[in-house]
Amino acid sequence: MSTKKPKAGDRHFTQAVEIFEKAMKALGKREFERAQQLLTEVIDGYPEERDVVERARTYRALCERSLEKRPAARPKSFEDMLHFGVYLHNRGEFEEALKYFQQAADVHPKNEHVLYCLAASSARAGDTATAVKSLRSAILANPASRAQARSDSDFDPIREDEEFVALLESAEA
Repeated sequence: MSTKKPKAGDRHFTQAVEIFEKAMKALGKREFERAQQLLTEVIDGYPEERDVVERARTYRALCERSLEKRPAARPKSFEDMLHFGVYLHNRGEFEEALKYFQQAADVHPKNEHVLYCLAASSARAGDTATAVKSLRSAILANPASRAQARSDSDFDPIREDEEFVALLESAEA
């Protein structure tokens, strides 16, 4: 068994890679600001780790481009909140989309579109209870939502859930 101590350079490399991996996880979650922050930490804190730094620069540029595509102004009207939520949902930013759908629902709590969007984003975000509850409300507001949900891929993550199946099969919400 070797009792050889790691060299200082090995520790630096390991630390740089650990931070880089955290950045990749954030990027996978589409948390561009967090990923950008971690990648900058790698670039500034570990300049001697050229391979890791080069990759960090590439991914940081990707984060910057993704952040530039976001609208600068935050929506204030009901319609703008709903549309911005849809925009975020379509980008795969379900948690962020839910914030805007919830704000829109606070303004118009019985709006079928908002309720349906809340259900779809909740399903994608892994919140089955909220997805089913919101979809039930959307169906009460507009029974056509039931048929739409049957073929909507946004509900694939909860398609096997008993409550979801029962909701789609029932004649009433």
